[in-house]
Amino acid sequence: MSQLIAAAIGAGGALGGVVVAGLFTLAQARRNSSDRELDRLEQRRNVSQQARREIYSQMVSLLRRASAAHEAIWRSNPVELRQSGSEAFTRSRTLEDEVEHAANFVMLAGPPELGEHAEDVYYQFSDLIRIAEKIVKDYPDSTQALFDLASSDQENSDMRFIESRIKFTRQAREVLGDHK
Repeated sequence: MSQLIAAAIGAGGALGGVVVAGLFTLAQARRNSSDRELDRLEQRRNVSQQARREIYSQMVSLLRRASAAHEAIWRSNPVELRQSGSEAFTRSRTLEDEVEHAANFVMLAGPPELGEHAEDVYYQFSDLIRIAEKIVKDYPDSTQALFDLASSDQENSDMRFIESRIKFTRQAREVLGDHK
């Protein structure tokens, strides 16, 4: 009988050891799985942050080009601008489409507040083009001096565009953690 008890104790001890080892292995596997999941989430966050950085950077670059294109309209000769195929207006309209496209990407990438700033700056740029086209149309016989006087009416729109660009850029930096 003592041998039977000793064998039962030995078997119970072995079984208990297997159970304890299994529990430790399971706990370690869960920790490893959790660590891998955290690594994947961190990697996804880094990729997402890099994608946002590229999207925002593209938007800022387009806004600089849009601003330069808009300035080119006002440096152009009014007679040239009245031509239907004016290079300055064509370039501005092309950039308008590109800014709209980039603003849509910003809205998708988020956050929502930055998407709203992107949409606002797009609308401000569109307004600048429409105002310039209206001035050229409304003053068909204008000299450069009259054209310059009429263009001064759009200064408020220029300021709204500049303010929108600044807000967008500041918010993008904030989202990315670039507080330079």
